[in-house]
Amino acid sequence: MKSDGVSAAFALILDEIEAVEVQLNREGAIAFGKSQYDDAAAISSSGKKLEEFRSKLEKLHSEWSSGIDVKTRERVKIEPGYSLKPHSKGARTALRVTLANGCVIQSNTAAQTMADTIEYFGVENVRALQFTVNGIELVSTSKHPKYGQTRVGNFFICTHSNTESKKKMLERLAIKLNRPLTVEVV
Repeated sequence: MKSDGVSAAFALILDEIEAVEVQLNREGAIAFGKSQYDDAAAISSSGKKLEEFRSKLEKLHSEWSSGIDVKTRERVKIEPGYSLKPHSKGARTALRVTLANGCVIQSNTAAQTMADTIEYFGVENVRALQFTVNGIELVSTSKHPKYGQTRVGNFFICTHSNTESKKKMLERLAIKLNRPLTVEVV
């Protein structure tokens, strides 16, 4: 029998979960390699929960395939032209920050460039401004369980935003701190 709609949905969900597992493995290895053991442990815990969830889904998929008769499963069809597309991100972009003295701050990722620029401003100076991103502090002393952050010393910089938003945030900070600079998306 060809795949029915429910089986196709299970396959899509399982593929997406596998992609998240690959990303968690990558992030865990990076955290471990940087001796960020608390982060690595948190990622490992998330990975274990995700593995348990995937196992439950696989059992449900198996139950659907073997426990529901073929005639019933054949009634569930994917309509022509109907497809579920996984979420995709735009092309990866970075930032280039040029300081008033001509020095350039640029890393491989926009998140790291943002964190490096905030470090240049002085993390505590930026923290005193009490800016927020996605409803959480831009500069925090604790890791947020949901939003992406980049560690700078004992602080966590919320970098969970698109590159254009990071650019605007750095420009706002530069004005507030009276530290002229130019930010470009590259």
